[in-house]
Amino acid sequence: MARSWTWLERILGGIAMLALFALVVFPSVQVVMRGVFNAPIMGLEESTRWGLIMLVFLGTPLLISTNEHIRLAEFVDLLPKRLRLALERIILITSGVALLVVVWSGAQSILRNIGTRTPMLDIPFWVFAAPMLIGFAVAAIGCLWIGLRRADPPVGSGKPVI
Repeated sequence: MARSWTWLERILGGIAMLALFALVVFPSVQVVMRGVFNAPIMGLEESTRWGLIMLVFLGTPLLISTNEHIRLAEFVDLLPKRLRLALERIILITSGVALLVVVWSGAQSILRNIGTRTPMLDIPFWVFAAPMLIGFAVAAIGCLWIGLRRADPPVGSGKPVI
């Protein structure tokens, strides 16, 4: 599992990095084209939106694997060790189940809107929503794996734990 997770982490990290690059470059190009040449590029806003979707949803598993997601670590770390570990396991397992519900709902939404396309670039809805489905599915697996394995959940060292 550790080797597979590392491989998956690199792929998702690379895609998230490209999405972040797109979030910087696309609006800059649009500003220059609109302001300097008075010729905006049609669909660039939609491409930027898709880049943001990819960055957020494909980056989520990376935060979970390093235990750097948003949490109240200041309070949790003050708890006695056994209580803290039990609480972190409960939170991880509950989060994994909740993410699986979101994945199920997202899959149902994609199936219901399978023929729908985006207005400007005519991207199929399933392609537009796929980063959410993939990112949350991987995040759910990561939460459940960390929560159910025998090793203690990390405190938040920034190092991958899977």
